[in-house]
Amino acid sequence: MKNLRKPVIFVVGATATGKSEWALKLAQEFGGVIVNCDSIQVYKKLDIGAAKPTKEEQALVPHYLLDYVNPPQEMTAGQYCRDFYECVEQIPENTPVFVVGGTGFYFMAIEKGMYPVLPVPPEIQKAVEGELKTAEGAEKLHKELLEKDPEYGAKIHLSDHYRIGRAIELIRSQGKSVTQIQNEFAETRSEFPFPLLKIGPSWDREVLKERIALRTKKMLEQGLVQEVQNLLDEGLEKWAPMSSVGYKETIAFLKNDLNSEQLFEEISKNTRQLAKRQRTWFQRDKDIHWFSGSDGFSEARAMVEKFLKP
Repeated sequence: MKNLRKPVIFVVGATATGKSEWALKLAQEFGGVIVNCDSIQVYKKLDIGAAKPTKEEQALVPHYLLDYVNPPQEMTAGQYCRDFYECVEQIPENTPVFVVGGTGFYFMAIEKGMYPVLPVPPEIQKAVEGELKTAEGAEKLHKELLEKDPEYGAKIHLSDHYRIGRAIELIRSQGKSVTQIQNEFAETRSEFPFPLLKIGPSWDREVLKERIALRTKKMLEQGLVQEVQNLLDEGLEKWAPMSSVGYKETIAFLKNDLNSEQLFEEISKNTRQLAKRQRTWFQRDKDIHWFSGSDGFSEARAMVEKFLKP
């Protein structure tokens, strides 16, 4: 039975769309809290490059699952999912919970659940990695996937090496197709236990491009390079989140592989590509209500108000 006294609102969208500002305004007005659903903002010491809310913003309403994972620990979707439910259980009843971020896989994990997957033996992982690196490796593995799991294989593009490799690892290690694993999970999973509304701000691509450029400029002015230098000085170059957009390009700059102009261009370009992937992910979810980023906030607010009425 759904807990009607703990309403959850997903505020989703691509990077630089202003979803955090929307969530903050809504949480303030409706006496809510914010739960972070950004896979980089969970980490301590990643502030500027993660576009983390400022201390002043965090003081306006309670924020959860933000800035709480210490290096060199690494977060997984499964761990985030467990943390999310533990966190929401502690939030007082009748409190609107605004879950905000751009990590679509994390949103899917908390709403739909995650099917349990046993660890893949290292020798199988290494074998698949080695095959993917060969000239025709991805093509051969994709063909193998189509033969052993035609339904899932048809959904995966030949260029998506990660998902091809992951599917083959599961098939070889578990003796089951990904489709079979997913179907078995679908039969046992429970529904999302809270009433749920999903909203998000949306922008024209050219406008979003400008917003991304402005945000990149702001990050560099705020001291992104020094933030990354400090992390490198702590020996954290190989820490997983350091390969995320903003951090990996700044590492290249500090190694003299990029100049200042190239650093700005690379972060901007890679952020645009990230935004495109995020947009593609979220557009598959037909339950999300999209509003104009420039003048749609009042409409979104009205929908939230109606959703929260007893």
